[in-house]
Amino acid sequence: MNRSPVSPDVRMARALMFAAIAVLLSTIGHAEISEHAVPLSALVLAFAATGALAWALADRQRGILAIGGGLLTMQAALHMWFGVSSMSGGHGSSHAAATAAESAATPAMIAGHCSAALACALWLWVGERALFALLSTLYTRTVAPLLLALIHPVVIDIGTCLSVVVDRRVSPLHDLLLRYVMAQRGPPVDAISC
Repeated sequence: MNRSPVSPDVRMARALMFAAIAVLLSTIGHAEISEHAVPLSALVLAFAATGALAWALADRQRGILAIGGGLLTMQAALHMWFGVSSMSGGHGSSHAAATAAESAATPAMIAGHCSAALACALWLWVGERALFALLSTLYTRTVAPLLLALIHPVVIDIGTCLSVVVDRRVSPLHDLLLRYVMAQRGPPVDAISC
């Protein structure tokens, strides 16, 4: 696995993708299971906090265990944040607060957040591997040859290239050895009649 540092643009893109997928799946699952909407302010703060943490950890390529562990921790933090934000005035109704309190530790809520973490971990891990493979290929196919050409420029003598292309004379030895050679293409005649 490549452990080399990444550029700031790639790091930011990876962090934003991680934050978007983690917060989106967590929000959908939390809202469906708890049967109340997550306030927009809580969603924006969750995205900002998740993006900042992801940016801090996106300095190199991570494995499936690191991504999965980070997502399980993030899902637990997002669950607590969404529960607190919905009880503290997201809807303002006592029914929403009671529903959030009841669904705080239900097996369905835990399973929902764990399945969101698993889906995100697999999705992001495969995407991260593909991204690093693409960046590695682009580097080896474009940047490395350009750097090599800048460091060691190759001077081509046009006269030698033209003399090779223009000189098409056949040598006498070549003519002597290949005088009676016949090119035969296709299957033998007997094979066709069978």
